[in-house]
Amino acid sequence: MSDLSEYCFTGRLTADATVNVLSSGKSVLNANVAINTGYGDYKKTLFIKLQMWGERGNKIVEYLKKGTCIASSGVPSKSEWTNREGKTVVDIVVDVQNINIISSKKQDTATADETFKENVEW
Repeated sequence: MSDLSEYCFTGRLTADATVNVLSSGKSVLNANVAINTGYGDYKKTLFIKLQMWGERGNKIVEYLKKGTCIASSGVPSKSEWTNREGKTVVDIVVDVQNINIISSKKQDTATADETFKENVEW
């Protein structure tokens, strides 16, 4: 039996989320999140990529704007690729099972929660 792993985190979106439709017809939501840890001289920022497969991503994408604070969980993995300079880059990618909107820069949390609950059916 393999180990089970789930990564839970909070962070802010670094850009608006997007949905791409693959040639197979499946859709995937893509987003990038910045997660800050530590303080002062010890402050660090971890950038991770999110992907959510299926119809749920289509329903939530309009609420995932740059600066939105989210809480989420999913299965972590890594993606390795070579950049133009020939250096190997490793990205942390999380296949997201759920996304909870904590706050948005554009409207207060209560309004965002009410709007979200009214417009998104799971």
